Amino acid sequence: MSESSTESPPDIETWTKEDVQHWLLTEVKVDQSCADTFMKEDVSGRYLVDFEKRELLGIGIKHGPAVKITSHLKRLKEGSQFEPQSPADVESWTKEEVARWLLQSVKVDDKKAERFKEEDVSGDCLVCFDKQDFLDLELKKGPAVKIMKELDRLKKEESPPQPVSRPFRWSLRAKNKQESKKIKAQLQETKWRETAESPAPLIKTTLDKLSTDDRRSFYFQLRYYTESGCKPIPWGKLEGKDTTDVATLVTDHYGHDEALHITKKILQRMSQRQLVSQLDGNTDQEKLRYKCCDEEEDTEDTVKSDSSSCSRCKHKKTQERNSFSFNMNVKMTLPCCK
Repeated sequence: MSESSTESPPDIETWTKEDVQHWLLTEVKVDQSCADTFMKEDVSGRYLVDFEKRELLGIGIKHGPAVKITSHLKRLKEGSQFEPQSPADVESWTKEEVARWLLQSVKVDDKKAERFKEEDVSGDCLVCFDKQDFLDLELKKGPAVKIMKELDRLKKEESPPQPVSRPFRWSLRAKNKQESKKIKAQLQETKWRETAESPAPLIKTTLDKLSTDDRRSFYFQLRYYTESGCKPIPWGKLEGKDTTDVATLVTDHYGHDEALHITKKILQRMSQRQLVSQLDGNTDQEKLRYKCCDEEEDTEDTVKSDSSSCSRCKHKKTQERNSFSFNMNVKMTLPCCK
């Protein structure tokens, strides 16, 4: 039933109530209970054409679906195809994700976010809202304008992966012992950063332990993570990806250290403290392994140094003995004076 803008509007008035139900389920994509309400109220095509949002609310349709149906119906009467002006990923949000977005990005209070949830405002409903629809939900003009601006920003936003900074390599030539120890400590940290295995396997293992809903919530949090100036990962790169792909994407996007830090921060927000603790434990084990390797290298260097020192001592003693022997020999070969 989708029509292009060049075609005449369909003759909606000829639709039966079954046609109306089919249109709601296949084109508008409302849930079954909403479509059944139209059947129950005998809404055929000749009645549907006169419906506005007020009438939809009057037959028990919640605010979110009512706005979406009104928007689709308007396009249908004009003979044009419905084309939302917001990113496709927003349309896939559940009503819970919409509520979280309102709390985190728009900073509305808990009561107002809960109202959107109660009115079944999912992502595909949200993209159909205009300012008056927000005001009808008892939202003030300030937050209403903010929501519309944020949706517009999401449409235009592009977040290319940021280059991963490489740690500076210090010179190993130290002028004194104290400077040498300082540089060695810095090199040890650099070695951990550069030679430690990618955190992607640790992140993947952690994501695999989440339920499907929790994993979806984790991806949603990634989509809007902006703390400490971090740029979020576009939904287009997250959508449809498995845990392996997402773990690699997070590591490449934020870098090794930040990937682990951001993963733990999001898990803390989700109250997944046990997984955070496990991730910390695995990270500490990796650091300890590299520290042990460094200590073994230090021991080998010390042994080599001691061995070299002993060799020099032995050589010096040998020279002294040879010198003494030479002196003795000289004394023994001198002629006697009478």
